[in-house]
Amino acid sequence: MGLAVAIVSYNAREELEACLTSVFESSCASELEVIVVDNASSDASAAMVRECFAQASVVESDENVGFARASNLAWRRTHSELVLFLNSDTTLPVDALARLVDIMNAHSDIGALGPLLRNTAGSIQMSFGNMMSLSAELRQKIVDAGYQDGRGPFRSYVERLHASQRDVDWVSGACLLTRRHLLEHTNGFDEEFFLYSEDVDLCARLRAEGCRVVFTPDVEITHHGGSSASKDRDKALVESQRSRLHFYRKHYGQPRLGLLKLYLTAKLGVAYLIRPSGRQTYRNILKLVFHGDNA
Repeated sequence: MGLAVAIVSYNAREELEACLTSVFESSCASELEVIVVDNASSDASAAMVRECFAQASVVESDENVGFARASNLAWRRTHSELVLFLNSDTTLPVDALARLVDIMNAHSDIGALGPLLRNTAGSIQMSFGNMMSLSAELRQKIVDAGYQDGRGPFRSYVERLHASQRDVDWVSGACLLTRRHLLEHTNGFDEEFFLYSEDVDLCARLRAEGCRVVFTPDVEITHHGGSSASKDRDKALVESQRSRLHFYRKHYGQPRLGLLKLYLTAKLGVAYLIRPSGRQTYRNILKLVFHGDNA
């Protein structure tokens, strides 16, 4: 079948074990290349993989290099034409991998394919969308808030949105299937992204090459969500905004970058006043807004 599964893990031993168990229980397990890049975890994740999953390869980083760089380390050590980037906090039904591969093989113009993601409780997780912009982000936040884990006024809208296969601007890197020759051509993920937005950027570059980015509800996986980011929420928040700023700088420049900086300044200014416990985090983000990576 020619499928490589690339998993980046950071202090998510229990989630990683469940993920790998589901991968190796797959209907096509014997045909897989599986590689785990451990981002300097302190919970013996790498040792667990070596002990319990001899079929998997493990790369141990000396430091947490982020998702994009670790993902590049992973796919460049594999050989299969199809490459699936999979979060360590996902679990798959037995036929999920084979069905994703079937869709890719049936449509040579698809550059990135993403399945329907469900939260642990079974509700739909928003996992695709329009090209990142302030208006698109606001729309998605409103829908997410209105959906409320399967309840709320947007329930029927979200269910209809996810009911059929469609071309989209991006699919989530939590489970993203693509092709090796495209990764080689685009040089994979942009390593300036440490956490978040790297999947939207990759999909944008694939679309620029004339490839389709497709969401399919015909395959469902469970994404338990946030296991690595939850270990250090303040750092995750800072890095998410660093990536957001980099994305706008890279894809838009001024004036959209200026509008984002203005929005973040106003938002963080209010947060600084009403949430004293987060002031150091807000300061760090504001430094990025005004001084970039030289802060």
